[in-house]
Amino acid sequence: MISVIYGAKGTGKTQRIKDAANAAAEKATGKVIYITDNSQSLGIATNIRFINLNEYAISGEEQLVAFLKGMLATDFDIQSVYIDGISRFVGLPAEELKPVFEAIEKAADKIDFVVTVSTDTLPKYLKSYAAK
Repeated sequence: MISVIYGAKGTGKTQRIKDAANAAAEKATGKVIYITDNSQSLGIATNIRFINLNEYAISGEEQLVAFLKGMLATDFDIQSVYIDGISRFVGLPAEELKPVFEAIEKAADKIDFVVTVSTDTLPKYLKSYAAK
């Protein structure tokens, strides 16, 4: 399953995704992963695997997808992945993220993904993923 938290910059998306990750970690039977592009893990529970993509020099959609596939291929205990700021990682606006979400969709039958996207309105292809 994929859920998208969206809104303009400064609308609280990061706090919402942190809260969702922490809530999931309380109930998780597998690993919870939180991916962002900064080193500030404030507010993230200590039992969540925090990944700062800047430490891995990830840029562009192909590198992000390859990173996610590699992570999922090497760890079968991952239950959910929280990705904060996907547009910043790949350098693309929401309208151009469809290939990334198609790649995530292939893994989403076994793993829950929650992703933040900075946009006022979701492109049509993302509407079915909008977080309630």
